Amino acid sequence: MGENRYFYSHHVFLEDGQSKDVVLPEGVHLDGTTLSFDEGKYDLHVVIELHHDGALHYHFANNTTVNLVETRKLADNVKFTRTFKVDENANVNIFNENDSVNHEAIHFDDQGVVGSDSSFHLGYAELSDGSLDASYHFILAGPNANMKLRMAALSKLEEKKHYTVNIEHHAPYTYGIMDNYGVAKDAGSMIIDGIGTIKKGMHKSESHQTNKIMVFDEASRASANPYLYIDDYDVQASHAAGVGRMDENHLYYLQSRGLTKRQAMQLITYGYLKPVIDVVDNPMIKERFEKVLGKVGA
Repeated sequence: MGENRYFYSHHVFLEDGQSKDVVLPEGVHLDGTTLSFDEGKYDLHVVIELHHDGALHYHFANNTTVNLVETRKLADNVKFTRTFKVDENANVNIFNENDSVNHEAIHFDDQGVVGSDSSFHLGYAELSDGSLDASYHFILAGPNANMKLRMAALSKLEEKKHYTVNIEHHAPYTYGIMDNYGVAKDAGSMIIDGIGTIKKGMHKSESHQTNKIMVFDEASRASANPYLYIDDYDVQASHAAGVGRMDENHLYYLQSRGLTKRQAMQLITYGYLKPVIDVVDNPMIKERFEKVLGKVGA
C-alpha cells in the first residue's frame, strides 16, 4: 500500500484484521479491530482488505470532530460488519468507498448508535464491480441527534445490488435524512429499500428520505421502496421514490454537441449522483469521488 494511496497522512491499513500500516495521531487508538477516538479533531483514512469475513468497530468520544475516509476491498462471498458508537456532542463525517472486484456477492452490515447533540454524516460510493447485499441500520438514541446519509450506487453488466437503509428515532428532537441515488445499466439490477422509523413519544423528530434510480437499458431492472413507520403525532416525515429511464433526447442532444455516447452517459450520471459529494466538505474527497464517477458509462 503506497503512500500516494492515502487521502490523509494519518491512516490505518488492515488486512484480514491484521494491521499492516498504521500511522495514528495522538488521541486515536487501534486495539485489534476497534478504532477509538478521544476528544479532539482528527482526519484519518482507513483501508480494509478482506479475504474472509471480518469486522471493524468505531467509537467516537464526547466532543470529537472527525473526517474519515474508508476504502474497502472484499473477496467473493465475504461479509464485512461495522459498528459505530457516537457519543454526545460529536461531529463525525465518514466517506465510504467500495473498491471490491468480486464475482460472487459480498455483504455489508453497518450498525450505529448516535448520542445526544451529535451529528453523524455518512456518504457511500457504491460503484464497485460485482454483486452485493447491504444493510445499513442506525439508531438516533439521544435528543438532538442528527444523521444524514447519502449514497451513490451503480449496477451494470449482470450485477445484482440490494441496499436496505434504516434510520430509527429512539429519542425526541432527532433528525434523520437519507438520499439514495442509483443507476442501473446493461442487465444490472438494483433494489433500494429506505426505512424511517419514529417510535412513540419521540416528538418533534423528523424523518425524510429520497430513493431514486435511473435505468439506462431495456434489460436493466430497478426498484426503489420507501417505508415510514410513524408512531407519534408531533413529528415531520416525508418520502420520495422513483425509477425512471434515461431521456434519450437528452443523450442525443449531448452527442450532437460533440460528446461521444460514453461521455454523454458519464455526464448525465454524474449530475444524477452528484449530491453524495456534498456529504463531506473536503477537496481531496471530492476530487477522488469525481474520479470514481468516471467508471460510469465505461
